[in-house]
Amino acid sequence: MITPEPILVVGAYGYRNAGDEAILAGLLEHPLAGRRVTVVSRSPAETTALHGVRSIGIGAAIGALRRHRTVLIGGGGLFGRDMGRIGRLLPIYGLLAAAVGRTVWIEGVDVDPGLTGIHRLLVRQLMRSAAQVSVRDDASVRVLSEWGIDASVAQDASAHMAAAPGRVGRALLRGAGVDDKRPVVGLCLTAVNEAVSEPAVAAVLALMRRHPELGFCFVPMSQHPYLEAHNDLVLARRLQALWPPLRIVEGSHHPSAVLSLFGSLDAVVGMRYHSLLFAERAGVPLIPISYAVKCDAWLSERGLRAVPATAAALSRALARVLPARSRAS
Repeated sequence: MITPEPILVVGAYGYRNAGDEAILAGLLEHPLAGRRVTVVSRSPAETTALHGVRSIGIGAAIGALRRHRTVLIGGGGLFGRDMGRIGRLLPIYGLLAAAVGRTVWIEGVDVDPGLTGIHRLLVRQLMRSAAQVSVRDDASVRVLSEWGIDASVAQDASAHMAAAPGRVGRALLRGAGVDDKRPVVGLCLTAVNEAVSEPAVAAVLALMRRHPELGFCFVPMSQHPYLEAHNDLVLARRLQALWPPLRIVEGSHHPSAVLSLFGSLDAVVGMRYHSLLFAERAGVPLIPISYAVKCDAWLSERGLRAVPATAAALSRALARVLPARSRAS
């Protein structure tokens, strides 16, 4: 789609979420390569340093409509029930942009079929106001079709982001104190959905105690600056307090480095959506625990099923994938 420039890019950026930053990196690689772009971010300085792109704060977003001709909203689960304030405000902002004559472009999102009330109404109106809509799964196409809206299916924008060289990911694991002489299992858990996270934590703790011969490394996919449930590092440290041999990847890293890290793992126990995608891209055996509709949709489209959050189920899944991984290496 050819849209007028300059382009204002809006999403869940600057919240230290590797998945959202991977989406932004992919958008900047394609379809925004070579375009005049400004990114709205909670942490503009961090976004500029990470991606090398001009960035402004959320408070400047409305004023920026005067200077930009297109607003791109992308991508990921921006319209999900777990997005909080961002999910509530984005439809209003997009409708404001359309009302003042800006081209609205929605790229690579998914639409939660469980949206209700005014939120559902606003998202539907936004989709109708957009010049183009692409979604990242067939389930979202069906939701929009029921609303009388045409949408194309596009892969998650993070797919356009290349992984950093393998040495980068290996260095991150060494920095975390991981022993690479034994199989290493990555953990990408989240406390966003407590009904799932609590059984998952108990199951993973039991799994680590059952398999002291394995190395376990927690990879925090989200380190939200002020919402504890969205800061996976808090959950990682809680687990480490219960099982001190657990290693944790500390610090904030470019998503391409995190993707590189996945390539050095022998298996991944993943809850976070982009941990599923990164494991698939890296060719690493995945043991998925679903915490959200978007994860269910991703697994369904690949003919996969979530593993029950029990130590026995996780242990059986590990037994199936680790020998094959060892032979392949």
